Amino acid sequence: MIVKKRGSILVFILALIVLLSVLCMRLMQETVQELRHVSQFHRRDDLRMHAYSALDVAVGALNEFMMLEKTLYAPSQGWGDPLSYAEITPLDSRVQWSISLIDESGKVPISAISEKDLVSLFAIMRAEEDSLVNEDDGQLFYDTLMDWQDADEEERDEGAEDGFYEDLEIPYFTPGKKIENFEEFRMVKGFAYDADEPEESGLFYSENGSETIHMKNFRDSFSFFHNGPVNINTASSYLVKFLCGDDDGLYDEILSGPSGSSGDPFFKSMNDPKLAQMRNNRSISTSTTATVFRVLITVNKGKANFQLHAILASGKAMQPSQQGGKGKVQKPRSQQNSKIRYPFRVLSIRENENLVD
Repeated sequence: MIVKKRGSILVFILALIVLLSVLCMRLMQETVQELRHVSQFHRRDDLRMHAYSALDVAVGALNEFMMLEKTLYAPSQGWGDPLSYAEITPLDSRVQWSISLIDESGKVPISAISEKDLVSLFAIMRAEEDSLVNEDDGQLFYDTLMDWQDADEEERDEGAEDGFYEDLEIPYFTPGKKIENFEEFRMVKGFAYDADEPEESGLFYSENGSETIHMKNFRDSFSFFHNGPVNINTASSYLVKFLCGDDDGLYDEILSGPSGSSGDPFFKSMNDPKLAQMRNNRSISTSTTATVFRVLITVNKGKANFQLHAILASGKAMQPSQQGGKGKVQKPRSQQNSKIRYPFRVLSIRENENLVD
């Protein structure tokens, strides 16, 4: 009996040891996971701090050039690479960062282009290279885009209202408001490829869903944030060519830079004979100054990555009547902001997003 009792106690002790070992292992695993989780948050906060520091560098560089030069014309003035200009590196040597600074005012306000110009642009996109452009080819895309945005159910000659979209395999409705980002074009009839109408679709998105060259050119030439005239100094070559119309000689002259012997690689005045000639071709308003900026900041540390995306507008671009489209009133600056006279207003700021605008 004594031997059996001792054996039972031994088995119980061994079972208890095994159970405690399992519990300890489980506790250790949870502790390690929690430490990793906390470490990731700390690392993310660290990268976030570096990203906002880089944004301050970009704003500081732009502001300094505004104070020294009075006017921002083009990145070639020196403000296009804020990190090199400021000669600033991250405090942590393991951190790598980059700033992409784009003049958003070098693009056409997507809500301000006239019907004639937009129809003409779509027609040029539809035409084969070196072939004659039929202006009527662009009307379909203009009509469907307008029907997508308007609040009524009245279908334009070549447009499409809810009746068309309700009959699709996956039905949906038109939003009845201004288009808000480039990705939304996938939903509009004609811009994405349609196997039932291959000749009248696929302008912006191909059969496999990828962006066409027309979408890339459109994205580089139009903006959802800028509401003023197009800065000809930073306009894409595609947009400059469109602004020049059929005058290829004028296009080459504008790309070669301003008239005269100023030595500057960018235009400073719309009175330049080349720009005066260009204005006769389209109704799109143009200028020579940069007022709205897109800032994309990427920060890396090992495998960790953080992105910060901001749209900044200078005081000249921030007139209340211009912002947010029809029916929206720009919120006035606070007394504190007015006193410090901060040179830029943040129109948009996002973290770690797939940017489609």
